[in-house]
Formats: sequence, C-alpha cells, structure tokens
Amino acid sequence: MKAPAELIDKIAEVLSALDGLEPEPSITGGLPWPGRNTAIDIVAGIIEIRVVATALPLPALLDRLSEAVRPLLADTAWADATIRLVVTHLAASAFEDAAP
Repeated sequence: MKAPAELIDKIAEVLSALDGLEPEPSITGGLPWPGRNTAIDIVAGIIEIRVVATALPLPALLDRLSEAVRPLLADTAWADATIRLVVTHLAASAFEDAAP
C-alpha cells in the first residue's frame, strides 16, 4: 500500500463491516455527506477515525475496530502509527438495544 488514499479505503471497508459503528458524516451544504475522507484522517504518526456509535458497550466496539485496523498498517509507513478513535455521536438506538 503506497498512498494514504488506499489505506483510507481499506480502513473504510473494515469500518463498514463492523456492526455498532458507522463513519462520521460531514455536513456539506447543510446535508450530511457520508464519505471515507470525512471520517478518516492520516497524518504523521496518527490514524484518526471518527465514528458514530449505534450500539453499546463502547469499549468493546472500539477495541474491535482498533484490532481490525492494526493489521492493515503492517508493512506500511504507518505501521507504528497511533490509532485514535473518536466517537462523535452516540445514536439513540444504542440505548434502546442496551436496555434490559
């Protein structure tokens, strides 16, 4: 993998396959616009992934995402990067599903 765009695509694929987390949409022209470039940033030494949690418990979901992303970084310039997961929103549906 040579370019950050390729890595962003791979991370987006992993994120879309996980239940309970969605990429954070950006607001473009007043409308939400879900896109890989809006939720994932790659800068020197940091991979930041912004998500909306649609389920609980958060620690388990975030651990699963981190564990799924880490192997993608192996053998790249970002192998030692910090993975920063930012939960920007917690969907109301997460509480409904978590209720006893």
